[in-house]
Amino acid sequence: MFMKQDEEIKEIIHRFLNGTYTLDEARTFLEEWDNPCNKYAIDELSSKIWDEAMSMEMGYDAQHSEYKEEAYKLIENIEKKGKKRLRPWLAAVASVAATIAVFVSLFHFYNKETTLDVNQILVETTFGERKDILLPDGSKVTLNSCSQISYPAFFSKQTREVKLIGEAFFDVAKDPEKQFIITTNKFDVKVLGTAFNIRSYDEDEVSSVKVERGKVSVDMPDATMKLTAQECIEVNSLHNTIKKHKDSSKTASWKTGCLYFDSTPIKDVVRQLEREYNCSIIFQQGQEFDNLISGEHDNKSLESVLQSLEYTSGIKYKKQDNDFILYK
Repeated sequence: MFMKQDEEIKEIIHRFLNGTYTLDEARTFLEEWDNPCNKYAIDELSSKIWDEAMSMEMGYDAQHSEYKEEAYKLIENIEKKGKKRLRPWLAAVASVAATIAVFVSLFHFYNKETTLDVNQILVETTFGERKDILLPDGSKVTLNSCSQISYPAFFSKQTREVKLIGEAFFDVAKDPEKQFIITTNKFDVKVLGTAFNIRSYDEDEVSSVKVERGKVSVDMPDATMKLTAQECIEVNSLHNTIKKHKDSSKTASWKTGCLYFDSTPIKDVVRQLEREYNCSIIFQQGQEFDNLISGEHDNKSLESVLQSLEYTSGIKYKKQDNDFILYK
């Protein structure tokens, strides 16, 4: 247990282990290091600092080099005072600082514009599953079925970046100083604070972004588009087209179990049904299916949806073993 100045000493120990100490704090640390009462705190903080070091932002190699030199100077001063027994431990601290500095320098040499990809959190959903996620900045995400999102345990000082495969609804916490970026395989979406839905499954023909409130920027390889509330952009990778339009329907109706199609290619409809109902739907061989499907289905069974599909498009279905076969 720490004595009278417990928290102050603990903070000094924390800063010394992290390489952000003053000379007076270093002396205090060296005095307290020999106190058996502080062994547990030092061990605990050492583990914490190591984790922080492994996930720190890049760009501190010069600073840590200074910390290393200062550590060696401290060792020399201590030896002059006859406290050589501390040398192995302090040398280890300096060695860790040097190792981190070298690692950071090498990383910058090979990749100057990226950050260390450690402590990434990956959340995935399976068939018919949805998950609510709270990001480190307070932003909220609802992940749709057969999707995944990855994000750091904490965001950098410059940006908030996540990666998405599949579909998710974002309610981003406002931070004018730190842009929020969602990277997909089709486009990047950049915001400061807003609510919107992204749909970007690798296997789907059409990917989309729809804004519920606020503004977003959608960056594509050959174009950038701005969207405001109730606006939607659809990117068709098969036909290489981009469509921006107004859409007054409810954003992310899938969160409540509702299926909504608006001139959606039949093959994308089938993939969505497979993800939602964990089923296998096959198109009859030798027949062409290029229908565009519209309609809303609120918490209905798969067969009810297929019956409605037959009524509106003329595409029939039959069940064969564990598969549903669509035919004309």
